[in-house]
Amino acid sequence: MPDRRLAFIRELEQADEAVAAVLTELDELYAACEAVRGRALELEAFFVRLPAEREAAARAVEEGRAGLERTRAAAERAQEELRAAESAGDEERLAAARRFDVRARDAVHTAERLLREAEEHAARLEAQAEAAGSEAAELGRRARELAGALDERPRLAVEAGAPPGEGLTGLAEWGTRARAALLVARGQLAAERDVVVRQANELGALVLGEPLTATSAAGVARRLERELGSD
Repeated sequence: MPDRRLAFIRELEQADEAVAAVLTELDELYAACEAVRGRALELEAFFVRLPAEREAAARAVEEGRAGLERTRAAAERAQEELRAAESAGDEERLAAARRFDVRARDAVHTAERLLREAEEHAARLEAQAEAAGSEAAELGRRARELAGALDERPRLAVEAGAPPGEGLTGLAEWGTRARAALLVARGQLAAERDVVVRQANELGALVLGEPLTATSAAGVARRLERELGSD
């Protein structure tokens, strides 16, 4: 193969590799922006639900405390009845009092467990709310960092590099703009790469006398070098 053809196929290989590298970078930016956007939407939904969930958790704790108070009062009455039955010496009454006492103590244990679970749920909810607030702040920092990186990409629309707006809604809206800009830029680059690969395949077919369907210019270059014994 004449040197100029070998030089041309290597130029195509370099162009293909350069475009592929940029596509990889855009894919990484896309994934990072999508992660911010998706998490911002999840946190926004969490904070929308939070007031109702807090109210339900507080109500469950209140009901648990009231239930425990009622069962403890019933347990005290069961103990009083048991003592009275023991004093009266009535075996039938004593057996019934013992059953009542067992049921009352079981009810206390159940009420204590339910209250404990309600209090633990309320505590977990508050911990989640605190963690979500911290995460939202971190997402804002990450979004501003990514916006700066996008602003440096010449092929992206200007709005992609604009800093996000306030709050989680602002983060989600920024993520949507960034996603659109990255998809457009990626589509353009992919089309450019297709042209480079097509040119490489056409040149390879011309030299080898058979159609080629390589998916990269590098693949064509390696094939030509192998077939023709070039360095």
